[in-house]
Amino acid sequence: MLLDETRVNSSTLVKVTIAIPTYNRREKLRRLLNSIRASTFRNYEVVVVDDASSDGTREMIMEEFQDVVYIRHESPTLVAKSRNDAIEASRGDYIFFVDDDNVVELTTVERLVDFMEKNEDVGTAAPVTCWYSNPRKVMYAGAVFSPFMRRTVFLYAGTDCRELEGKVIEVDTFANSYMFRREAVERAGPIPWRRVPWNGEDGYLQYKIKRLGYRNVTLGSARVYHDADPEEGARRYNDMRLYYAMRSKIFFHRDLDPPLRRVGFYISVPVYAGYYMWVARRGGRGVAPVLRGLIDGVLGREGLRYV
Repeated sequence: MLLDETRVNSSTLVKVTIAIPTYNRREKLRRLLNSIRASTFRNYEVVVVDDASSDGTREMIMEEFQDVVYIRHESPTLVAKSRNDAIEASRGDYIFFVDDDNVVELTTVERLVDFMEKNEDVGTAAPVTCWYSNPRKVMYAGAVFSPFMRRTVFLYAGTDCRELEGKVIEVDTFANSYMFRREAVERAGPIPWRRVPWNGEDGYLQYKIKRLGYRNVTLGSARVYHDADPEEGARRYNDMRLYYAMRSKIFFHRDLDPPLRRVGFYISVPVYAGYYMWVARRGGRGVAPVLRGLIDGVLGREGLRYV
């Protein structure tokens, strides 16, 4: 439900839906929700979509955050479906997605809304993602695709977060946290969640919005802090992630790239397959999930696959 209207700052007239997909991260979700409660922006609602957690997430929400709109999947459907459900349930003029393992800086939501209100050509705006374990270091600040291979190039990784203060960075896509303009999302339509269930599903919608003529930007004065392991590297790629990293990349560029860019990507597909096989081996895993993702992507096989 919507927060008490008496808490809304009279100078802040735009409502935001803060959308949080979650799965078995009860304690990190609690920390995120508490950081949102402390936000300087007050006219918001929170929608949590739980992809069938088994760690007591539901009970924690019911007991401690009764003002949250809580949606639960009875069986896992992966994160793209959760994002679509959050958008469908949202009532905000803007929809701010933030992954459950983050902490939101006090002024972040306010700064994103203020920027988007002043720049109607912006379809998606994102904060800089800094490391939770090293708050002054940039994890990423959006990404662009290389012209030929269509490699995802994350910007400013390792930079001091303070160096981006005041910058507006033009990008193609974001990960982890970003704010949509509702009009842009409605024009783009939902994520094809059976086609791209995970790994790039958010970028799919962001890039589709950009293809509609909107700008996608990272706002250097807004920040979130992502609680991920900087040393995890290849270990973060389990079999499921390897499969979808390969398959979703193929669907993404097949669906959204213009013809010449698409040709360059197709020529580069063996390079991606080789790279993910290397990642699999480095993480102590077999290459079968990568090969299956490659085959299913090339053949256009949709649907949820649990590997």
